[in-house]
This record gives sequence, C-alpha cells and structure tokens, in this order.
Amino acid sequence: MKKVWNEKQELLSRAEMEKIRIRKLRKQLKYCYSHSEFYRRKFDAIGFQPEDIKSWDDFRKIPPLMDKEEERQSQKESLERFGHPFGMHLCCPPEKIIIAKTTGGTTGIPTFSYSFTQHDFDRWNEGTARVFWLAGIRPADRVLFCFPLSGGWAGSIVKTPLQYMGILCLDLGAETPVEKIVEYTRIIRPNALMSTPSFAEVLIETYDKMTGRPVSELGIKKLLLTGEPGVGIPSVRKRMETAFGGKWNDYLMINSEGFSSSCIAEEYQGLHEVALDLSIWAEDLIDLDTQQPIEVKNGAIGEGLITSLDREGLPLVKYRLGDVIQVFTDPCECGYPGPGYRIKHLGRLNDRLFVEGISVFPIAVRDVITSFIPRVTGTMRIILNAPPPNVTPPLKIKVEYGAGVQPNQLPDLARDIEGKMLEVYRVRASVEFVPPEALGRVTKKTPIFEERFQ
Repeated sequence: MKKVWNEKQELLSRAEMEKIRIRKLRKQLKYCYSHSEFYRRKFDAIGFQPEDIKSWDDFRKIPPLMDKEEERQSQKESLERFGHPFGMHLCCPPEKIIIAKTTGGTTGIPTFSYSFTQHDFDRWNEGTARVFWLAGIRPADRVLFCFPLSGGWAGSIVKTPLQYMGILCLDLGAETPVEKIVEYTRIIRPNALMSTPSFAEVLIETYDKMTGRPVSELGIKKLLLTGEPGVGIPSVRKRMETAFGGKWNDYLMINSEGFSSSCIAEEYQGLHEVALDLSIWAEDLIDLDTQQPIEVKNGAIGEGLITSLDREGLPLVKYRLGDVIQVFTDPCECGYPGPGYRIKHLGRLNDRLFVEGISVFPIAVRDVITSFIPRVTGTMRIILNAPPPNVTPPLKIKVEYGAGVQPNQLPDLARDIEGKMLEVYRVRASVEFVPPEALGRVTKKTPIFEERFQ
C-alpha cells in the first residue's frame, strides 16, 4: 500500500520541490499581474514587477496584499462594475467559473474563496486527496459526512475529493436531526466520520441516550474532525478517541489552499503540508504585531500568508488569513516522507485577548479547562463585558461542572482552575459554574465567547 496519495510529487526532496515552487511562483505572479486589475494596482502601489522575483528572499520582502475585508471590498467592486461577485482579483472570465462556493461567513460577509474553474477544481481534488490519504482514508472506507450541507463551502466540495479517490460518502449533513443520523448510521455502518468536534460530541451523547450503549459499537474508527480546536488538547483528544475507539485526525484546506493533515503519530504532531507545489503558507510568516517577515525556523510563531501556485480563477497572493500558526521544520516521528513542514494552529488573530498586557488565545483557555475533565464537562465560554481585545482582569470564564460534582466542591474547583491559569499563562481568571449541558450543544461550531456588551 502506498504511503502517500501522489508519489510523484509528495516524495520529492526539499531541493527539488523548491525549484518547482519558485518556477510556479514567478509564473503565478506574472499571470495575476497581467489578468487582474486588483493585483496590478497592488503591485504598482508597492513598486513591484513580477520580474523582480529572483529568489525566496525577494518574494518575502513583499508586504501582505489582501485580507478578508479587502476581499469583500473587491467582491463589492466587481459586482457594481461588472455584475459578478467574484472580486476584482478574478483572473479569468467569470464564465469560466463552474463552482461558486463561499466561506461560512463566521467573521463577516461570506467570500467566494471556494469558487473554481475546471482547472482549479481538479487542483482542489488533487490537493485534498493528499490530505485525506495522510489522514488514513482509503478507497474501501465508508465516510459519514456530517458538515452543514445547506450552504457555504463544506456542503459539496469537501466531499468531491472522496469521490475523486473512489470512496463512498454518506452525506447527511449537520442539519439532519442527530436521532435520524444515528438510525441511518446503524444501518449503513460507516467506518469513518467527517464533522466538527462539536457534532462528534453530540453524536456520543445522543447515541448513549437513545441506546444506553457506547457510540463505539457503531464501528467508526476513523475520525476526521476539523473546524474547531481540540485535537491538540490531550484531554479532549483522549476523551473523543476513547468514546469511539478510534483515531482522531485533523486537517485543513483554508481558503482552498494550505493543504495539510495530521498523521499517524501517537501524540499530536501538528499538520503536515502535503501540497507544496500548489500553495505557499508555512514558509511565509509575519510578526503578529509589526507584520514584518520573521525567520522560518523550528518552533517559529507568526501569521502565515497564503499564496496560490497554479491557480487560474481566484488566486491568492500574500493573503492574510488571520491565523496564528507555529511552524516545525524538524522531521516527524511518523516518518512522513514529504518535503513540507508541520503546522500547529494556535488560534485566530482576531480572537486574541490581552489581559493586563498578556496575550492569550481562547484555545489556551480551553486547554486549561479541559485538563480538569471529568470535574468539568469541557464546555465553556469566555465572558466579554466590553469589546475585545483588551480585557479588564480577571478574565471571566463560564464553565460547565461535571456530572456528580457537588455544589460544596465548586469553590475548590474554581480555585484550582484559576490557579492553573495564573501559573501557566500568568493571567488572573474568575470562574463561573453552570450545570452540565447548560451551555447547550451544537452540531456545527461551538461558540467561544459570550458577549454581554451588545
């Protein structure tokens, strides 16, 4: 059995891959400059010509060129001037777009980042197939697909690489009542689940309530759960894998770029880049505050910029994702042979909070909370009494206490959690407890904040 999906590309040496990337990069930049008014304006404003790129150092000197808000403005302009919503950064006639899918719109107006020409759709299927293969999905598998189907990007194009690989996909969608999904699953017997971690949690609880038995009897051994933090938190990952009796793999194809997947290593090692010939991400880090390039070395932390390679319709160049990542350049214990680096997603830049000048991400807070399972359920909210990012201490956290925890035990539990927050992150916190399931359960994406200032 082959170890990677595309042996021709994924088994290249780093030096061989770099030659391919610089050639593709120069071609992509020339294409964007000549085919898009948006990119021409951007390049001219910084005194840049595609011919100026001779090396990676030249490329890294270029500042960020686009972010989500600029993409939305680009879409607004193209709609007003030309009657299409794809944006002024569109590099082909709008008639060549055969798939028009948007982001989920969780941080604002949805963008058409997941819109493809036929060439780009083939590119998407190829890159994502590499992701799923590393995550352990094989042609004999039956995948239960429970992302939302009613809109946004996940409803169709995340499934198509499975079909491209020759894999059966059972698409029920997170909108379907979980009880119906349980009934269907017991008949079809899929061995893999693709969903958010929130949906998987709901499936565990619903199956127990319906049958009185553990969800592991369904035989779902491959968990491809993404869209929320959790896999990198040992207590959360252990609880999920124990419940299903399987292996949790995370994956990411953000803005239809940055193809990456976790691996078979026992401990979570981050996400392996599997398609360096299709996009640039980990190698283009900028400082979180100054936006200046920082050295890419083992353990480096910064905001990654996305640049497309070999994309025809809506290529991205120096695109600010707003995601804070940590890059690892050393070999992984899993033995993945590809030339790419590994990435750990630390959080959204927009979600970063400052408590007495100390930077803290919600995933770090959740890491502390889940370390107290089963004294807590793991479900929590960060309470914001004023608009972020600055928080007047203490940082207020609403936490569900665990089943069986008595009221007289809560003061000690609060002191333990608050003490760990102070010890690990030097952040003063205040914990407010609510009963199990009081914060509700969702099948899509669990909210992070409870905003009390609106």
